[in-house]
Amino acid sequence: MRYKTVNANIKVMHNAYNCGENVPLHLLTDYVKGKLKPIPYTGRGPVVTPIIVAFDPASTACSESSNIVIMQLTLPLPAEVEIVYENLNIERTVTLEGSYFDELIKTYMDDFNQKFEDKFQLKSKGYNDEYVTFARSTFSNLIGGIGYFYGKSIVKSSEVEKPVYYWPAALYSAVPSRSFFPRGFLWDEGFHQLLISKWDNTISLEVIGHWLNLMNADGWIPREQILGNEALMKVPKEFVVQNADYANPPTMFLALDSMFNSMQPSEILDHHSTLKKVFHRLTLWYNWYNTTQIGPLPTTYRWRGRNGTTDRELNPKTLTSGLDDYPRATHPNDEEYHVDLRCWMAFASRSLTNLGDLLGINVDKYRETAEILSDNDLLKKLHWTGDYFADYGLHSEIVGLKDTRVGQNIEKRRVVRKLPQPQFVKVQGYINLFPFILMILEPTSPELGHILSTLKSDNGIWSPYGLCSVSRTDPYYLKYNTQHDAPYWRGPVWININFLAIRALDHYSKVEGPYKDVSKQLYTELRKNVVRTCTVSSVRQALFGSSIIVRLVKDRVFTLLLDGAVW
Repeated sequence: MRYKTVNANIKVMHNAYNCGENVPLHLLTDYVKGKLKPIPYTGRGPVVTPIIVAFDPASTACSESSNIVIMQLTLPLPAEVEIVYENLNIERTVTLEGSYFDELIKTYMDDFNQKFEDKFQLKSKGYNDEYVTFARSTFSNLIGGIGYFYGKSIVKSSEVEKPVYYWPAALYSAVPSRSFFPRGFLWDEGFHQLLISKWDNTISLEVIGHWLNLMNADGWIPREQILGNEALMKVPKEFVVQNADYANPPTMFLALDSMFNSMQPSEILDHHSTLKKVFHRLTLWYNWYNTTQIGPLPTTYRWRGRNGTTDRELNPKTLTSGLDDYPRATHPNDEEYHVDLRCWMAFASRSLTNLGDLLGINVDKYRETAEILSDNDLLKKLHWTGDYFADYGLHSEIVGLKDTRVGQNIEKRRVVRKLPQPQFVKVQGYINLFPFILMILEPTSPELGHILSTLKSDNGIWSPYGLCSVSRTDPYYLKYNTQHDAPYWRGPVWININFLAIRALDHYSKVEGPYKDVSKQLYTELRKNVVRTCTVSSVRQALFGSSIIVRLVKDRVFTLLLDGAVW
């Protein structure tokens, strides 16, 4: 490694480096602090202090076992430094620095920008430079956040007494946020790959293959990948252990279905061997859901992992669903069943059938399941309240958090002011929309017409920034779930669900049916609102407008807007 100041008049006041042997990355900060010491400044020129905190140049020897080298430069500000990494064993006629580097990086940037336009065609669709720049930036964050992780998950299940280590495993995956969630999340990754697959199918297939390789013999995949000590340091203890009885939305089917539909015959032929391997893993995964996540009635499904005994939560969370604190039945038990999971299984059945047909594999049993789960009359019988689709379970319509003395402390505890009854969970929000947003409803379905006619009404879901997760008129809107847990899926606008709604509206506007025109109108308005919300200039203005809190999760959900079907 070499360095030089860009301005020749700037002189380096002090330089030093330190080589560390077997330094774990999660202890890097402590290591650096331990190696720094005050060193007198002996150079010329005015300085703020005659002491520099730096590495001692006398202890900089490196060895073959060194796994990290830390370089430190002290310069008067303002200053600009160019650092060059080179393999000294390679002879070069030119070095990647100065004007040559500037010209080369510009060439790569121009190539990227051109490929971006070729793939997503935003300029040709009328988007101005502000939108295009924003889109390129968010896409770069997503694809640049793909990382390689290695380690062992800690898992438990009903078959073992104590948590045990999973096998050592590698994962190549995008992440929801490089700064806050720098690890793989199963349901997030399906949304990530919706976009990345449009850039490069090969990258997506490799990422999806890595995730499927994490599957155990039963067909379960850990939903959160906390691999290695560095990842472990970022996760609260209560979330570290993964439960092999718990699911997560199978969003990989979203990405794969989109990929299959856009592949050319030559691409299918090129990836045929890989796709067959993917198919067989998907069937094992699908069968695990279809045996472990079933509900109390035929063709019903239930998310596991809800706490039926807690009095600390206003409404026990369903982390496994991906919608965390979205209100479900207030008193979880084995008799409840969830409409969103049933819709995910209908979508997965259909996707698996399409892939099997594409590869020439007999998929009659999956086709039959897809037809049963897509039966709108049966869906209506199980989940239709008369006004919208909903979960069913033991539910109280009047609960609250109350200050309660616990020992010497005052804590918020739940009080139930109306006895729970087996009933539909009448909370208006995202859950009601799943048969629509996953396109399970027929284009002629009266229930589809009812959903579309009320989507923009006074039910409180529609907003100038996108669809709210819970209606502004609902008692759960922006309610804390515990003394300290702020609302997460209780009002904030989530772009991934809005993306699914926009995609569904686009679909229903293009197929024959009585709701084509209203679908097109809603599609245009909702897309405009969401795209405007996601541009930087609009975010500054809209975060707290009209009593709506807009939840924008950087790196995770902005990029879904780039899907060709939406723009």
